[in-house]
Amino acid sequence: MKIRAIIVDDEPDSRESIKLIVDQFFADEIEIIDSVSSVKEAVRSINSLKPDLVFLDVEMPNENGFQLFEYFGNDYGFEVVFITAFQEYALAAFRYAALDYLLKPVDYKQFGEAVQRFKKKDNHYSKLKISTYLSNMTHDLELNKKILLPAKNGYNVVKINSILYCKADVNYSVVFTLDGKSYTLATTLKNLEERLPENIFFRTHKSFLVNLNYIKKYDKGKNIVILENDKIVEVAVRRAGELEKVLKSL
Repeated sequence: MKIRAIIVDDEPDSRESIKLIVDQFFADEIEIIDSVSSVKEAVRSINSLKPDLVFLDVEMPNENGFQLFEYFGNDYGFEVVFITAFQEYALAAFRYAALDYLLKPVDYKQFGEAVQRFKKKDNHYSKLKISTYLSNMTHDLELNKKILLPAKNGYNVVKINSILYCKADVNYSVVFTLDGKSYTLATTLKNLEERLPENIFFRTHKSFLVNLNYIKKYDKGKNIVILENDKIVEVAVRRAGELEKVLKSL
């Protein structure tokens, strides 16, 4: 039976290029059942046509190719060959995650190799790899984001992963960074917590919000965590169980 495939790419020429390669070299192996220009169209097409394989462009307006998986999670029945214009240095991420990819402009020999990898792949294993890659990518994006902290004459721009911990001070909050600096903000710790990524920061106590990446030790007997720079932060008894669970999942 032929592999039933769809193409997802915002560039008409790129979609046509894939079609031509299939028609000329792989017509006996692959049937292109749809060709769409956006993630939203792809979701409708996938739900309707149930393809075996999706040729998925990475860089598209509105939603990039990775965001397709937000609509399906791990519950999808198709395989993916990524199409990317990324330069060579970026392709290491795809290789590490064991994902198939095609570099634009698509070469028919590489296309054939990708199809062969698809045929040989363990679908369940591939899904786990994609899930892991997307999780790591999301985590890395969060780490590299910056936050604006209001200052007297404007804002301080602070990289999120430079924040060691935050402390409540009545109706104010103090943000402490790895380089020893501190920033006092006219906002509650709760409001600050809502602005920071929950997969990186944890509320150990009503007065403390810590960066999980910088916890060096958790002392259950003393109800404290020791952070980088040997800063000691309290852990409320009611938060101890959840903290332990989070730390074990890191």
